[in-house]
Amino acid sequence: MSKKIILVIAIIAGLAAAFFVQQHIAKLTGETITVYKATESAAVGKVLGGNIQPVTLPANLFPDALSEAPTQQFLDYISTTPLRLPVSAGDLLLFRHFDASVDPGVLPAIPAGKKAISIPVNAASSVSYFIRPGDLVDVMATYAEQNAEDDSREPIVAPQTTRPVLEGVSVLAVGAEYRRSEIQKNEAYSTVTLLVSMEEAATLIYMKDFYKATLTLILRSKEDAAN
Repeated sequence: MSKKIILVIAIIAGLAAAFFVQQHIAKLTGETITVYKATESAAVGKVLGGNIQPVTLPANLFPDALSEAPTQQFLDYISTTPLRLPVSAGDLLLFRHFDASVDPGVLPAIPAGKKAISIPVNAASSVSYFIRPGDLVDVMATYAEQNAEDDSREPIVAPQTTRPVLEGVSVLAVGAEYRRSEIQKNEAYSTVTLLVSMEEAATLIYMKDFYKATLTLILRSKEDAAN
């Protein structure tokens, strides 16, 4: 066998080996999460500002990162909150670096001018629990149009109607989970917390308390965000 043929076979074998190694690594890492690291050292009381950099990690190899490290949802929080603990360049940023508690709660994730309100849900009204923090949803209400009586004082069966009451609202939390993970858990929850204006909050409360409406969430696609 000539040296050229041997060389070609060696190159093909090397490329095949690299391909299978990449496939094996992909299977091991699976889904990923994006967290942040410090690009410069900073002392207690300092604000990191723009001295942070996103880091993509395999979610199944770093499960603690899902509960201890701020994700994209908390970018403003980690860039503007003074440090409680010092960090060195390259350190993975954790909630404990910024707050006396491990987790600061939902407050940093509520934008100025928005309110957080929770509504009850079940599997049918939450798209089989596929709704997650950061999703956009429409809220549909089913309720009786009227509650009247005729001259004989007999109650009239009011017709039911279903109509949208809110459109394109952001989901802040599902149950007690408010940090979006790229791993779909499909765990049951009994409430969904929405980011709304004061007027939208009043609409939800009025429909729920006055009309006794049944509220159903409609999950939007990412391409439908502007509609």
